[in-house]
Amino acid sequence: MLLFKNISYLICDPFKVEQDVDLLIEGNKVARIGTIDPRDYGQKLKILDGRGKIVMPGLVNAHTHLWQSLLKGRRDDLPLVPWCEEVIFPFIQVLHERGRLDGSREVSYLWSMLGALEMVRSGITSVIDMDLGYQANLIPQAWFDLGMRGVIAIEMADEWVPEQDSSAIEQEKENVLGLIEHWHRPWEKDNLIQVALGPSAPFTCSETLLAWVKDQAEKYGLGVQIHVSETRWEVEQALLTWRKYPLEFLETTGLLSCPVTAVHCVHLTQKEIDLAKRYGVIPVYNPKSNMKLGSGVAPVKEMLEAGLEIALATDGAASNDLLDSFEEMRAGAMLQKVSHEDPSILSARDMLRMATFGGAKACRIDAGIVAPGKLADLVMLNPSSPHFSHFGPDIVPALVYCAKASDVETVVINGELVMQDKRFVTIEEDLLYKEIVKAGRFYAN
Repeated sequence: MLLFKNISYLICDPFKVEQDVDLLIEGNKVARIGTIDPRDYGQKLKILDGRGKIVMPGLVNAHTHLWQSLLKGRRDDLPLVPWCEEVIFPFIQVLHERGRLDGSREVSYLWSMLGALEMVRSGITSVIDMDLGYQANLIPQAWFDLGMRGVIAIEMADEWVPEQDSSAIEQEKENVLGLIEHWHRPWEKDNLIQVALGPSAPFTCSETLLAWVKDQAEKYGLGVQIHVSETRWEVEQALLTWRKYPLEFLETTGLLSCPVTAVHCVHLTQKEIDLAKRYGVIPVYNPKSNMKLGSGVAPVKEMLEAGLEIALATDGAASNDLLDSFEEMRAGAMLQKVSHEDPSILSARDMLRMATFGGAKACRIDAGIVAPGKLADLVMLNPSSPHFSHFGPDIVPALVYCAKASDVETVVINGELVMQDKRFVTIEEDLLYKEIVKAGRFYAN
């Protein structure tokens, strides 16, 4: 059992904040909030001092590509398609070529661990990772070893990909089925890993592949994550090919009957927004990636007005270049305000909901708010740094606009301490980081 004692600010959700309160965790769930006497629980209780601290729901990164953690700081002058052709595809080719020479054969574990370390340090407790099929089983193994919650979706495509053939997509299907068999046990109490399906985008997937995705999603009860309407070019191609907008085309495939998270949604029409609402599609807002690649500004105002639940994400580390949801909240709010020339268009509470409850919905987990019975995925921050000095009555705007990843001190995931006082409890970070640097130099130079 864990007891957060004398918490100065407990952010239960964006609209409910309690002060000077205790919080008890039993097993993997929040048990009690109130005044709690440690003597009632005996020696098995571990007490964490919350004086002067903020405790809040763990942040959720609802879309990333962790393999890109080895590609930070590459090219800031290209839109999506040339960026893929000049940054992404060459690295994948090098990965397979050099992988044959690398005796360790654990690079996917290392890039996954690198991304997980960065995310947990910035208060992210759960992630949806659209990753490569390369050494796929090692990717969630890193999260398991660290104690992080995650959803892995192998990115699949059989069109508009370099040197792809029918045998390659069949191998990816085998990778996906292997992950499901080995990792997908959402019914288990202590299970941290889920598997989802990751068709890359409508224009990169044949209707045959999308039909296979739909069949597997229904057979195994899986979610589906897919990039949708990230660029104007993609929309134009959809109209030329199918005479339909991308989300309208996905409806014709039957895929929207599955639990779908639609990444980016920058160029959705109002009709598509209404379609998303009808099917319960969760749009995933990636403001910094959209800015770096010049893709545009997602219609967040219109999606919220339609009643859609929106999740927040960083996208991959090659197009961001940070896996930091605090920075994403701040940038995401400001991008909407400036694009509409209206500072009231999106509030700090809207952004915090996307980064917590909306992300939890995207992950299909019972988290994102702090309340008895909810999963104990929690973050404690120290707001005593000069940049986070706060003297007003409302802590939520200060959290969204002032907090930084460096303010995160302690992280609890599934009721277990993963990081305490900025030190990881479950792994030897320094030793792992040496291996990560070695792999990065070998593969990414």
